[in-house]
Amino acid sequence: MRKFFTRKTIDKVFEIGVLIKFFFGLFEILAGILLAISGRLITDNFIISLAQQEIAEDPNDLIANYLINLSGNLAAGAHFFAIFYLLFHGVVNIFLVITLLKSKIWGYPWIMAGFSYFIIYQTYRYFHTHSLMLLFLTAFDIFVVTIIYLEYRSKIRKLKNPA
Repeated sequence: MRKFFTRKTIDKVFEIGVLIKFFFGLFEILAGILLAISGRLITDNFIISLAQQEIAEDPNDLIANYLINLSGNLAAGAHFFAIFYLLFHGVVNIFLVITLLKSKIWGYPWIMAGFSYFIIYQTYRYFHTHSLMLLFLTAFDIFVVTIIYLEYRSKIRKLKNPA
């Protein structure tokens, strides 16, 4: 039976995961800028446009009503936090991706620590918000940290045993 996690597979998954993190970083920076420029207008209109079709069909739709209530309950502090978090997380993601793609060995432990911090914080936030998007982002970050660790371990082995 062939091993599923061959070196080539890990390398390819690493590259794809890192590129996805790069695009997430760009998206987060763009979203943070849009939130900062628009105030609550984009957030409220986006949530209303998502929910209005469902509410028209079923006024008791659980998800649509949850989204509308969520929009109304977002405080100004939460809005500022969302802007700060998106910008900060996006910039960190891009910096870390550039470090990884340049194969800077010193950066791997720092990157794993940085993403681990985000994982811990996002888990904490999840238990307060129960946001499925945050749960998805946390699971993806765990996956990326695992792949980064495998890649780091491989690079360290190559440095110790150049063949």
